[in-house]
Amino acid sequence: MNKFKAVVVLFACFAGSSLWQTPQAQTVEVLPRPDFAPHMQAMRQQRMAAEDASAELMQQLALVKAFSATYRQRVYDIQQQLLQEGEGTLSLKQHARFRFESETPEPSLLVSDGKTLWFYNELLEQVSIYNAESEVGQTPFALLTSADKTLWQQYQVTKQAQSFFIHPLSADNPVQQLMLTFSDNKLIEMQVIDINQQQSVYVFSDIVLNGRLADGLFRFKVTDNLDVDDQRKP
Repeated sequence: MNKFKAVVVLFACFAGSSLWQTPQAQTVEVLPRPDFAPHMQAMRQQRMAAEDASAELMQQLALVKAFSATYRQRVYDIQQQLLQEGEGTLSLKQHARFRFESETPEPSLLVSDGKTLWFYNELLEQVSIYNAESEVGQTPFALLTSADKTLWQQYQVTKQAQSFFIHPLSADNPVQQLMLTFSDNKLIEMQVIDINQQQSVYVFSDIVLNGRLADGLFRFKVTDNLDVDDQRKP
């Protein structure tokens, strides 16, 4: 797994910890890698034969010009045992701009202006920099603000009730399942299953849909005191 994939898995699954009370999250299919559990392939084939819901999801996401919310998070292992809890904030803005900020226990930030993506670890005083366009398929947050048909052709989308289930066609993607649940055009829950079969459940509150978000919110200023790891290709 390359460094960026490791960052995505780390950030998606361990964004913070704090005690909170919410109803038990909906149990979803845990899709293994092909070499992880061959006996699960019948289930995968059944899912692949399901009706495609990508057009409906594109219509739903097109209504989200901007989005901001606080989140509470729970992380489960493959046996659905609770590993960790967290909280932070998420901001999205078309096109391809997002800011995902962990507040506890370790403050960190994943932010993109659509061209550059920064991962900032406050405690280590380190920032890693990536080309956002080349890495967009590796992070679920970028998918929420992208209408790129070429990108979405790399995923299968199905729907159950108010939830969309998004699966990459590649078994090497660090995000193996993304579930988005909407209510009144608002994203109220997101679930991520990573390549290690850990499930992160995000429940959103204090939601503001299509409010004004300054462009500066989606940029990161690199200061002289930071250790910089620039992964962008010339």
